[in-house]
Amino acid sequence: MSNLTSADLRKLFLEKTPLIDVRAPVEFASGTLPGAVNLPIMDDAQRAAVGTTYKNSGREAALVLGHELVSGEVKEARLRGWAGYIRENPNTVLFCFRGGLRSKITQRWLSEMGVDRPLIEGGYKATRQFLRETVDQCSQQPLLILSGPTGSAKTTILNQVKHFLPTIDLEALAQHRGSAFGATAKAQPSQIDFEHAIAVEYLKLEEKQSASKIVIEDESRLIGRCAIPENLFTQMRASSLVYLEEPFELRVENIYNDYVVNTAIGSQNVEAALSEFAKFQNAIKTISRKLGGLRTQEILGDLELCEQDYLNHQKLDRNRAWIEKLLRYYYDPAYTQSFEKRNPTVLVRGRSNVILDYLKNLK
Repeated sequence: MSNLTSADLRKLFLEKTPLIDVRAPVEFASGTLPGAVNLPIMDDAQRAAVGTTYKNSGREAALVLGHELVSGEVKEARLRGWAGYIRENPNTVLFCFRGGLRSKITQRWLSEMGVDRPLIEGGYKATRQFLRETVDQCSQQPLLILSGPTGSAKTTILNQVKHFLPTIDLEALAQHRGSAFGATAKAQPSQIDFEHAIAVEYLKLEEKQSASKIVIEDESRLIGRCAIPENLFTQMRASSLVYLEEPFELRVENIYNDYVVNTAIGSQNVEAALSEFAKFQNAIKTISRKLGGLRTQEILGDLELCEQDYLNHQKLDRNRAWIEKLLRYYYDPAYTQSFEKRNPTVLVRGRSNVILDYLKNLK
């Protein structure tokens, strides 16, 4: 049986090969490899017990305990889980932390029941190093930053640009829209999984062998709780940018549509809508120190009126008021201050048609 070496890793991710991570759930939760499911050989308690035995009594005693803990019905259940997944995903590859005992035992047990699957030599540890190096390679590439104030619909432009230029959508990978209000219905990935997702996106672009600059939306270092890797963020800050400049009223309308109309509030799902309003209120409180006490109370008051309008009359229009104030009081001043401090090289300024025309000519 041919196991996978570091030379195979690029192909592994480009082909979206299904992976079984046989590490314990606590290890999986801290970060895994793209495309992996967690079908552990030991659960968290079993792993902890074996680890304690290894520390106190040595390797052989730990091995004996591990085989005792994963035997009989427990072992059969593990085998059924692995074999069932492999039946549905015949190209599956196995891995554990270092490509050592756990994945090799899994591989052997499967082989004994007639199921032969390769494992990753060096396991998660070696593969994570490969993916980190891939992010560093991405950080050394020429980038073009798509910038503009909050509500300019930069993500919409990025989605149009990806059809003719290489792009990386960091907000999509972080599953967050990058502000206090940016949480989505999906939970954010772990920091490690976020970094791995960036690496895979870069591998896809590298495979296309495009000579163009990679277009990335302007971001703060943190996107929700995911931090852009330091080297990549440094390169982003040093890169030239195009500046999307839309009228204030259009920006308000964009935010109103994205955060109100096209959410549970707009769908008239009362329970979910009230949850959205609660999230808005919590977000306001999160930035209250920078917003100021009086303005915080003013906007919270606006939100309360909007909630009552929704409950009593199913009206949404009043939401534009607190959005306007947030832009004027908080987002625009903060963006202007940060932008002027950076003093970046701006290649072109303009509305969406100007920016798109400029980017199309870079093909």
